[in-house]
Amino acid sequence: MFGPVSEGMRLFRSGASVAVVGYSEKPHRVSFKITRYLLDEGNRVTGINPNLLQALKTDIPMKNNLAELAEPVDIIQVFRNSAVLSALADEILELKWTPKMVWCQQGVVDVVFQKRLEQYGISVVMDACPYALRSFL
Repeated sequence: MFGPVSEGMRLFRSGASVAVVGYSEKPHRVSFKITRYLLDEGNRVTGINPNLLQALKTDIPMKNNLAELAEPVDIIQVFRNSAVLSALADEILELKWTPKMVWCQQGVVDVVFQKRLEQYGISVVMDACPYALRSFL
């Protein structure tokens, strides 16, 4: 785990706005469980998943991509394979606003992605789970 974890946990605990890239409505998926935790902690969450826009049971706002967000978010929480991080960096850097942080879930690591976003003043946490860290920080 590396990056500004304490800063991210402070944001998660202060009712941050969070875009969950790779959100799933399947209860057995980690992205579903962590999103529920973030909601329980008082965060405002929007799911990013083009395959769920038509899902009737989705109870959080859904968007196809980050560019569709009407308002900037504090944290972009990433539940995607590391192989797509380069394209995600392109999407993030094309936004008209800058998130305070990008938080990549456990197992999601790409140092080039991290360095690229940090060049633009975006803090990046990689390979970490806010739920797993909840009692440590």
